[in-house]
Amino acid sequence: MKISELLQRIDYTVLQGDLSEEITGICHDNRMLQKGDAFICISGARFDTHTMAGELAKKAALLVVEKPVELDADCKTAVVQVASTRDIVAALAAAFYGYPSEKVVCIGITGSKGKTTCTHMMADILRAAGYLTGTIGTNGAIMPAGCDHAVWGSDKYSCAPCNETPGYDCYELNNTTPDPMELQMYLAMMVKAGCTHVVLEVSSQGMKQKRVATVDFAYAVWTNIETGDHIGPNEHKDFEEYLYCKAMLLNQSRRAYVNCDDRHLDAFMKYVTLSDGSDGRTKQVFYYGEGEKADYRIGNLKKSQNGVLEAPGIEFTMSGALDADIRVNLPGDFNMYNAAAAVAIAHDMGISTDIINKGLTHLRIRGRFDIVFNNGHFAVCVDFAHNGYSTRNHLEALREYHPKRIVCVFGADGNRSKYRRYEMGEASALLADLSIVTAGHNRYETFDQIFADIKIGIDKAQKEKAEPVSYLVIPNRKEAIRYAIEHAQEGDMITILGLGHESYQEENGVKTPHSDIQFAAQCCKECYPQG
Repeated sequence: MKISELLQRIDYTVLQGDLSEEITGICHDNRMLQKGDAFICISGARFDTHTMAGELAKKAALLVVEKPVELDADCKTAVVQVASTRDIVAALAAAFYGYPSEKVVCIGITGSKGKTTCTHMMADILRAAGYLTGTIGTNGAIMPAGCDHAVWGSDKYSCAPCNETPGYDCYELNNTTPDPMELQMYLAMMVKAGCTHVVLEVSSQGMKQKRVATVDFAYAVWTNIETGDHIGPNEHKDFEEYLYCKAMLLNQSRRAYVNCDDRHLDAFMKYVTLSDGSDGRTKQVFYYGEGEKADYRIGNLKKSQNGVLEAPGIEFTMSGALDADIRVNLPGDFNMYNAAAAVAIAHDMGISTDIINKGLTHLRIRGRFDIVFNNGHFAVCVDFAHNGYSTRNHLEALREYHPKRIVCVFGADGNRSKYRRYEMGEASALLADLSIVTAGHNRYETFDQIFADIKIGIDKAQKEKAEPVSYLVIPNRKEAIRYAIEHAQEGDMITILGLGHESYQEENGVKTPHSDIQFAAQCCKECYPQG
């Protein structure tokens, strides 16, 4: 690609060099710079790569800067200046990879809870309809199998067959919504693999940091929003900023689907510029929910289950824009909402109810209500629930399996909001028959510090129940999981919360390989070899 082609959609000033030169790659991390790359200099909080321009220019074919830099007198490297290098990273990445989002139908899902589940519901409906569909989100970048790593940079990432989606490969991600370079690379790989549709989880941090800027979203979903989560020094300064960042996704899409039953709906919609038709403009926002405002009205929720510890599901009706009976093979009232959003978009695309139900009744989402063992005597579930809201919903949904006991193994994360710890402790103490408190991602806090906060929630629950709460403390996560499985009783539902699909545990900056899914399955096999 020529430098001029890379820059064709952005405003810039040429400081020096020939823009007809070729570039072979693009990056903004000096550790990854290769000969012939375009390098974007960033003024970071801790480090400013503008100060390294002289050294960088010895390898780079192009430097993109936001202020003048010092170079050797004989340096011929092209240099262009833009208003803000941070703001144009996504645009340059999209240009380098050939604007891949414009070659597929992109669907973005945002919200405090339900992003992963809704994303996989949407993708499975599309796959049931015969569309090759990729997903990017918490569970990785998932695309049709057999990728030949022919897209620049893709050899830096490893992939493996995706057990939840046969015939697909899964690339592990560090963030729900990846860095723009990585995101555009995966979109390009999906285009090359033949995908026609891509469903993306879009975090509020991803919007704030402009990771999805330039992604061409045909559809967007807002599932809900919760106070107290993702508010803090390392995330959003306050709830208003959190609302605004969630709304940014809808404003970047052509059509949006909004949960009209969320208690923060009016506050959220203040930041949405798309029209819901009430102002006389063409309708671009469609509501789903039980309320009168809903274009897609949901109701008549029924639970379906065959027996103790058998997998339950839900059934509900939709009316208004679509009249249909919908079936889902996952428990939980909240999954009616997750499914409704996906159903509404599928209906807009012209997908039949039969195909929609085919997709929604064959769901398996890694680390989300993931039953990794069930021998008819007890069952083991792994879930990503990592705050009070999701822990409550998860444990309430587990009651639909009609277990004799719920045993909840959970850990709260270090260097995150303490409210998560209080609320997880309280939710488990109120809703589980036995809680086993263990480590999650301690990060740079000690387990004792984290447990002290969890204990506040447990003590609060004990006062509410006016009776002793049954709990154990086993700091080592593997030992806690093994204890729960070795001491399983007839009719137990053991649930392991906090890490879900993740393949590591983090402590003091070190990520140690660990998978709740794999370790729990291994323990069950060792302890109960006859099944």
